[in-house]
Amino acid sequence: MGPMIRVEGVAKRYSRKAHSHRGYGLTDFLREVFDRPQATELRKDEFWALQETSFTMTRGESLALIGRNGAGKSTLLKMMNGLTKPDRGVIEMRGRVQALINLGAGFNPALSGMENIYNAASLAGLKHREVRDIVDTVIDFAELEDAIESPVETYSSGMKARLGFAVAVHLKPDILLIDEVLAVGDFAFQNKCFLRMEQLKQDGVTIVFVSHSHNTAIKLCERALWLHQGQVMAEGDATETVQRYLDYLESLEEKKFLAQPAPTQATKETAPEKAPATPKGEQRYGPVVSEETHVTDIVCEVRVGGQSTDVVPVHSAVEVTFSFRLKRRVEGLSTTLNFFREDGLLLGIVTTLYEKRIEHIHEGHVTCRFSLPHIDFAPGNYVIMAPISEGQGYLWRDVARRFRVTGNGTVAAGALHLTHDFELHHE
Repeated sequence: MGPMIRVEGVAKRYSRKAHSHRGYGLTDFLREVFDRPQATELRKDEFWALQETSFTMTRGESLALIGRNGAGKSTLLKMMNGLTKPDRGVIEMRGRVQALINLGAGFNPALSGMENIYNAASLAGLKHREVRDIVDTVIDFAELEDAIESPVETYSSGMKARLGFAVAVHLKPDILLIDEVLAVGDFAFQNKCFLRMEQLKQDGVTIVFVSHSHNTAIKLCERALWLHQGQVMAEGDATETVQRYLDYLESLEEKKFLAQPAPTQATKETAPEKAPATPKGEQRYGPVVSEETHVTDIVCEVRVGGQSTDVVPVHSAVEVTFSFRLKRRVEGLSTTLNFFREDGLLLGIVTTLYEKRIEHIHEGHVTCRFSLPHIDFAPGNYVIMAPISEGQGYLWRDVARRFRVTGNGTVAAGALHLTHDFELHHE
């Protein structure tokens, strides 16, 4: 038996300007009508949305299309669904194709959900009695019993997604094309959709799935194809391809992080750099007390393997040195490191408050070293918010350091990448 999907040397170009896009489209249409050769080179304002893409899929296989926005994933899916034609190459699809690419695509907004189910089934080639056999299952899966007789134009985006997916997966497809429109659904419905797709795979349905969720791509698909600016960067085992893609994203983020403006220099020439003060009014990491009325020369340094760094490999042992100069005698001094993800999620705190209270300390230089056996933060950017307190009051509280955790292709879900091992027993 031959492949269910064959994509060979496929390329698609678009124009960046609407008027030239329409003009080129009309020209290409007339060339095709009169059997004239199509233009082979890019014309003014055109770019390749997809270039020389090739792959095959057999029955029951699943493929994740991954890549950044604008990589060409949706363009490829639309060509596979016959919504647009490739400018070069061949696409062959064997069997009944069902697609969920745009919310509400193919639905008549003025008709009810029930009427749209019958319309979609008729277009898919099902007879009226065959539709009657599945309509209750579709409605039950979409969880739209109370709204099924209402016009689709009154549906929320989530309701349209539920109806669209329910229709697509119950019309006995041989090939299922899914764009990541399911992101609008609630978690319970998303989970039901993924379970249904696993069942379809077992039933021999071939699935092509566009996803920005790397864990979902690995869980659902055996293979992945990474597109970047219209070109195939990698194709093969889902886990290996996703890891290569994550390595690339991580390298971009690291370059961006390291290219940030140099932070303000500490007072001492030999001291490490301290992070720029939090802009006035920024409260993402809690209250800010940035005036150096009582303390000065504030420096925070992150060290891995004895070397000062702002880029920390995941699971590394880390030493954070926090130093400052007191301008007066302090009663009940404590220092704290609050670790925040860059978006403001608090991940953990280390503090001297509960460990050792420093009473009656005179003015002068103070250094506190915190040793963390390993950093389990998922790859990303992080902030150290470091309060200096006297009793319950802040002498200073602001961003002391920003750093980045790298993962070398680690696929992590959530805020942490927990150190672990496991055993599996099956009887």
